[in-house]
Amino acid sequence: MGSQETWQNKIKGKVEMLASGLDFVCNLFGGLVGGSMVCIVIAGVFARYVFSMPLAWSEELSKFLMIWMVLIGMSIVTRHRENLGVTFLVERFPLWLQRITKLASDSLVMWFLVILALEGLKMATKAKLQVAPSLGITMYYPLLSIPVGATLTIIQLALQMLIDQLSWRSTKSPYEVHYEVHAE
Repeated sequence: MGSQETWQNKIKGKVEMLASGLDFVCNLFGGLVGGSMVCIVIAGVFARYVFSMPLAWSEELSKFLMIWMVLIGMSIVTRHRENLGVTFLVERFPLWLQRITKLASDSLVMWFLVILALEGLKMATKAKLQVAPSLGITMYYPLLSIPVGATLTIIQLALQMLIDQLSWRSTKSPYEVHYEVHAE
């Protein structure tokens, strides 16, 4: 029994490190995109009101960056288990039923994300000939945020589901955040 728990803890630790690594990359990307978006909006406002020469492309680019940031953010929210949900009743269930409910809920979300990734990729591919009016780029790049964000969230959700399964013998509810941050 002790060796099985050790084996599960080792696997869980590796999975948590992988989830933390993906979270770090998504946070870094989100920070860069968010910072870029703020700079572009400030430049657009400055150009419009100080020089009376608006930047036609600033609003469009900031919208595309916002979409990328939000869709990559899905993965971050999934890692930290901060998805919107009403768990008031479910948290009062016995622990075994909470685990089954969480697994069923995560499975439905996973199914939705797979459909989102596949359909988003189809939509992005079809939009290769569409051109964004101000930027002059193909709409493939802004729309690629949908399958990329969904795929990153699928990976993070799969890792969180694995952590939940490896924590089956735990006394914690699966609705509690129980990941560990590994400082290296």
